[in-house]
Amino acid sequence: MNLVRCMNGHFYDAERFSECPHCNQTTISTVNQGENGPDYTLPINPPAETGAGLNEIVNNAKGDEDAQKTIGYFGAIPSEPVVGWLVCIEGNHFGEDFRLKTGKNFIGRSEVMDVVLSGDSSVSRDRHAIIVYEPKSNIFLVQPGDSKELFYLNDEVVLSAQKIGANDILSVGDSKLMFIPCCSEKFTWDVTKKDVK
Repeated sequence: MNLVRCMNGHFYDAERFSECPHCNQTTISTVNQGENGPDYTLPINPPAETGAGLNEIVNNAKGDEDAQKTIGYFGAIPSEPVVGWLVCIEGNHFGEDFRLKTGKNFIGRSEVMDVVLSGDSSVSRDRHAIIVYEPKSNIFLVQPGDSKELFYLNDEVVLSAQKIGANDILSVGDSKLMFIPCCSEKFTWDVTKKDVK
């Protein structure tokens, strides 16, 4: 989680939102004045009427000139290519899709999970289930998480890692999720990267 504050004072997670979801304002950055001084927050994009650039604002920040000053970077962060999706076909998240990335994708109610089923109280908070994309073998696996709760693949209980394919259905709590792969025998991101070079 990357907690930031917008120019109007709202706090939000910058990993999930590119700008404040409450007011759509540009994020602000913190200038650390050291252990003895307070922290000052400054707009990344100052109002046009001031004509001040970011460097000028930072240089004019209050506090000891010898103190360490840092500016957070809130630009576009490159995201990993999508390797597949889960689409909710039954439950509180009906019609929503969830992006899957290379490696482990954790399913749970917590906001820090990769697939967040927050509206389903029958889903464990953390790591109810895990979907893995293994790029070397170009396969998708599903396996139990750290939860004591069970989940199902095509109505069969999952007790160990199992291979999954297109249109397989995961039942996690009261939610049913259809698996849609992007990477397959016909396409992988590695082939595309090689073609670009």
